[in-house]
Amino acid sequence: MEHAEQQSIDYKSIINMKHGANWFFWAAIFSAANSLIVFFVGTPNFPFALGITQWIDGTTGAMTAEGVVPPLQTKALALNLLIAAAVAGFGYLARKGNDYAFVAGIFLYAIDTMLVIGLREFWAFGIHLAVIWLLFRGLLASRHARENATTY
Repeated sequence: MEHAEQQSIDYKSIINMKHGANWFFWAAIFSAANSLIVFFVGTPNFPFALGITQWIDGTTGAMTAEGVVPPLQTKALALNLLIAAAVAGFGYLARKGNDYAFVAGIFLYAIDTMLVIGLREFWAFGIHLAVIWLLFRGLLASRHARENATTY
């Protein structure tokens, strides 16, 4: 009976770790989708985008009499997609139980959160805080799974 309980606890920790790591993928997907929509449709950024990609989108345009008109350039789109791929890379490593990927990804995402608040994107700031919390829960589950790992 005790053996089955331990396996159940290990399984739950691994599932919670993977759910937390999946938020790296969601952040990458939403940011890449936002960049593609901004590039092809020309709409403003959505709150789901990463702050760094919002900043790149807003600084690559030309200055006009009305202010900065940010038509997203192709090189900026490529950079945005590369950043999204890096975030997805953190998710890939975190799903494998790499705590360093969790910590580095959370740290960089926290820096991105500060950039978002600097851009005065308050909805995006709230979304970033929620994602940081979910990533942190995944990190805790990863540590729990590793500390309670048993070999049978």
